[in-house]
Amino acid sequence: MRAVSKLGRCVWIGSGIYALVYFLLGWDRYATFHSGADLGIFMQAMASAFGGGFHDTVEHGNHFIVHFSPIYYLCAPFVLLAHSALALIAIQAIVNALVAPGLYAIAARRTPDRIAFGIASIGWVYPPLAGVTFTDFHENGFAPALTVWLLWAIDARRLTLGAIFALLLLGVKEDQPLFLAVVGVGAAIHYARRGDRARVSFGVALAFVSLAVFVTYFEVVRPLAGATEPWRPLHFYEPLAAQSAQTTPLFSFGRLTYLLEVFVPLLFVPLFSPVVLGAIPGLAECLLSRFSLTFTMGQHYAGVWIGYVLVAYALASSRFGTWSRRWTFVVCVLVLAVASPTHWGHFLSIPDYHDAVLNRFVADIPADATVGTFDEVYAHLGFVPGAQIGLDPLPQYALFDYTYRSTNWDVRLKPEFKQLLAEGAYRVVREEDGVVLAERARL
Repeated sequence: MRAVSKLGRCVWIGSGIYALVYFLLGWDRYATFHSGADLGIFMQAMASAFGGGFHDTVEHGNHFIVHFSPIYYLCAPFVLLAHSALALIAIQAIVNALVAPGLYAIAARRTPDRIAFGIASIGWVYPPLAGVTFTDFHENGFAPALTVWLLWAIDARRLTLGAIFALLLLGVKEDQPLFLAVVGVGAAIHYARRGDRARVSFGVALAFVSLAVFVTYFEVVRPLAGATEPWRPLHFYEPLAAQSAQTTPLFSFGRLTYLLEVFVPLLFVPLFSPVVLGAIPGLAECLLSRFSLTFTMGQHYAGVWIGYVLVAYALASSRFGTWSRRWTFVVCVLVLAVASPTHWGHFLSIPDYHDAVLNRFVADIPADATVGTFDEVYAHLGFVPGAQIGLDPLPQYALFDYTYRSTNWDVRLKPEFKQLLAEGAYRVVREEDGVVLAERARL
């Protein structure tokens, strides 16, 4: 096995720094109550992974009814050991830090170490990846690094490792089997032309296993998890006749700018490698949705195509001049500085007295209580099985913050809460700095 070079070690050190920086940024986002519902959903589900049916209140049942994410069973022990959402924030930071070493490993097979290091460094500054790393924990956060390392394993003919990475990817989300079936077919065709029977067999097996996993999820796993209604994510792709004020027309400027955000930071270099074709299914999943959230950079959805785009960049840049690395790095840094999909200014702040008040209120909620609240507080109640967003059904406690601002709070939740207080359905038992805890009146 080839020894790790000095620059190779620098890539791993740099990735360690990347993981630490993004963990600290994620800690600040969480500590100042800027983490959203997804973190709460997965905390609640993983807290019940080994005895509570992987249940969360937002999805009204087992998480596997909505998404196929057995990879969460690898995360749950860390969540239970740490008894904190910070475990998930750390996991996402570490996993995405592994993208750069994967790019280095791919490039180092073709170029001198100095060039491979330059290619790997793009993994630390590529804005869409920064957005996935910094956003709330999500299963899609595993996809970029696992995709990069799977493609490295196929490229390096390390097929046993490739099988491991593929199995992990198949456990990320139910869309990955379809993506990997495409990868398998593509690999089989590519290596058949080169007479590489081992990699042809790997590609064929990958395609068949992937399709089997996809069918098994819908025909076996969902029914066993308790599914009684159509698969919920289908509403993202309802016909255009179902368009409403909350959805985005198929032909919209936002879809075009999303593609520009994908390729402009990389100076369109990935388009010169056929591996970029692997990104098409993931990009289609994002761009064909009726809801702009899926093609808004900085959301977890980008995780499904990032790995293919970055590997395509690594392969193409290996053949190009220094400009393809130097100027790509500069453009990526400029985007992060002036138009970052992470939205640092919105999500980061110095923890203050108000945050301490919210923390005290959260800590005093009994673990066996039912409590209705808003997204950012729900993210802190993962170990309270009865925590929910909103007041439907009416919970034992209601915990809200009058200084909080969001459309859902201002338009729906706040008027509903005030009406329930006026009717005597709830009584305020504690209030401080705009934070209110109310208890439901005894019936």
